[in-house]
Amino acid sequence: MRLFDYETKKVIEESDQAKANELIDAGKAVKLDLSELDEFQRKSDNIYHQYNKQVAKVRESDNPLLQDEKVRKYELDRLEKEYRKQSQEVEEAYQKYRKQSLEDAKVRAAQASVRLTDKDKLTAEQFATRASLELAGAYEQDKSKTVKRIVDDIRLLTDEQRTALQANASQLLVNIDDVKDKRKLINAMQEVRNPDLLALEVANQLPRTVLTMQRVREIAKKTAVESIFSHQQGIGLEFYEEHLKQ
Repeated sequence: MRLFDYETKKVIEESDQAKANELIDAGKAVKLDLSELDEFQRKSDNIYHQYNKQVAKVRESDNPLLQDEKVRKYELDRLEKEYRKQSQEVEEAYQKYRKQSLEDAKVRAAQASVRLTDKDKLTAEQFATRASLELAGAYEQDKSKTVKRIVDDIRLLTDEQRTALQANASQLLVNIDDVKDKRKLINAMQEVRNPDLLALEVANQLPRTVLTMQRVREIAKKTAVESIFSHQQGIGLEFYEEHLKQ
């Protein structure tokens, strides 16, 4: 599951469903729906795996025509040319999507606003009062634990309440001496989860390319060639290509 981690401000992949739900329920992350990105990656990976299957079929074929080295080389070159063409088409389409997504997200973020009600302001004031009293009464050795608990509570507030809480920041920070603890508290109060602002964070973290497997293959190929030219004993290209099929 793809998530946006509010604490790290990063897009993450979480394969453990239970852990993902735990993060979401705790208000530490939100599930992301990037179906277009998923589709581009699916197409790219499919092109890569289909190419490998076709190459293996040619190399392992017992067709008499393909036993001729020139014929085999011609067929392999043809497959690679088509593979590169298809990969480039997907990449170009993805780059257009990525560019447009970023432009759209910038507009949304620029126009984003958080409307505060009197109730939001009252909730923030009362929260600040309780938290400041808790910090003032905490022993120095327990201060960091207290800050962590307050930060966790802040994450349970709404965007509007967190925004209103920023006006009471000094009331909380005055009782904290540790710079790192102050930064954690400030980050928590600034953690506004407005969808329009979140869209920009996500757009900025879209992958630079969807040709991941293709790039890995090129690196492996380059490494194998360099090994051959430097007369070093090492792993050859066929080994890399065999394991990149997995």
